[in-house]
Amino acid sequence: MSTDLHVHGLGHIGPPHTIERLWPYVEAAQKQGLRELGFAEHDEYLYGLDFKVFEELRRLSPIEIKRGLEVSFRPDRCDLETVASRPWDYLIASVHDIGAWGFDSPGGEAFYADWDMDELYSVYFELVARAASSGFFQIIGHLDLIKLYGHRPRRPVVELAEPALRVVARAGVAVEVNTAGLYKLVGEIYPSVELLERCFELNIPVTVSSDAHSPEEVGRSREKAIRLLKRIGYTKLVTFRERRREVIALE
Repeated sequence: MSTDLHVHGLGHIGPPHTIERLWPYVEAAQKQGLRELGFAEHDEYLYGLDFKVFEELRRLSPIEIKRGLEVSFRPDRCDLETVASRPWDYLIASVHDIGAWGFDSPGGEAFYADWDMDELYSVYFELVARAASSGFFQIIGHLDLIKLYGHRPRRPVVELAEPALRVVARAGVAVEVNTAGLYKLVGEIYPSVELLERCFELNIPVTVSSDAHSPEEVGRSREKAIRLLKRIGYTKLVTFRERRREVIALE
């Protein structure tokens, strides 16, 4: 089954959360041949979401609709239980911030100069590990987003990520293969080939997503991601229903 579980129907604009806003994404997914579409809005728009809209969309849609949320993981959050109490099919944990620094926000690149890259990657992957071990999330979003602008560590990235990957494996959390990186300065899928190979060795399940913020981005470069996964050895993907994992064929 072909899926895209990381789509932002509200983009970076936010509510209103309506059928009219989301329907163009459904049409785009159908044109791409997808059989399942997951809306995972940014958690900053949580209180603008209307779950009746999801139910109406499910009634109208020719493809299956999943309810997700992308949560910007910060260790000091105290509302994760409230977030998780809603009727999601899955929650995505994404690290977008190092302390007060939103590294992928406008202007965020300038602060990379303040860091030793090995230290930065280590701190970043420690946050990934904390998200995976929290018990709230089913998916880790864009696992190596810290490479966004092309800044690389001196040490092998797999070495720096290894503790986090072992936590992800133990927690049974899936890793997202996110094609949005192909359209960023780094010009590379998240995560890198080396990290995906290690995920495969650790038996970490994967999803494939576009991280679309507009209808024309739905399913973008999916075939490239699929070819990469097959070359590594993956034959299955996962999806989620009411936060329970389902295994599907890699198509």
